[in-house]
Amino acid sequence: MFGNLMARHVELNAPETCPECGSQLARDAGGRGEHPCKPRKESKDGSPGGGSSGQPAIWHCPNPDFPPQVLKRVALWAAPEAVDIAGCDAALVAQLLQCGLVRDAAEFYRLKLAEIVLLEGVDETKSRLLWDAIKASKQREAWRVLFGLHIPNIGAAGARALCEGVASLEDLFAMGRERLLRLEGVTEVMARSLTQWFGDPVNRKLLKRLEKGGVNLKTAL
Repeated sequence: MFGNLMARHVELNAPETCPECGSQLARDAGGRGEHPCKPRKESKDGSPGGGSSGQPAIWHCPNPDFPPQVLKRVALWAAPEAVDIAGCDAALVAQLLQCGLVRDAAEFYRLKLAEIVLLEGVDETKSRLLWDAIKASKQREAWRVLFGLHIPNIGAAGARALCEGVASLEDLFAMGRERLLRLEGVTEVMARSLTQWFGDPVNRKLLKRLEKGGVNLKTAL
């Protein structure tokens, strides 16, 4: 009993910066604003305070250039749930990054067949299959493209719902927060994530580069 009482008053020093790159850690949307290692206060009824779920906040490194973040974004883009570049698994994505051939989604569409065939473990047959898969990925449904952009709080189901109310991804991003909230199933968190993502010039440029590379941005093929 005494040990439990003391434990409630022990506060561990949680890191405030990423141990790898030094960036200030960010809290995921819906988090409670606490460090994950700090003890949670209890409400009067004995339930965990700070949120209805009682779950600790989740913190992550927001640095978009941090290699694990880049790998995660590029791997998601190629995943079957997104634009589905068949044969492009996490190991191949890591090799593409290491070779400097692909650093974001748009760079898949600048790859040359001669570059692919030089990758380790990729023979001429595999390189041709991957080349064809990259070309085929240009014509995926727009909701898959939206999901593959790795926008915080926009999952596959949310991306599909968002694309049902617009003619193209350009129209979606041009709507603004208030108009987005009028769409069925769009939450405040989703609307904020979309407007923040598109508010970044780097992301707007990425969308233009994808369009220039031939990637479908229309909701009706």
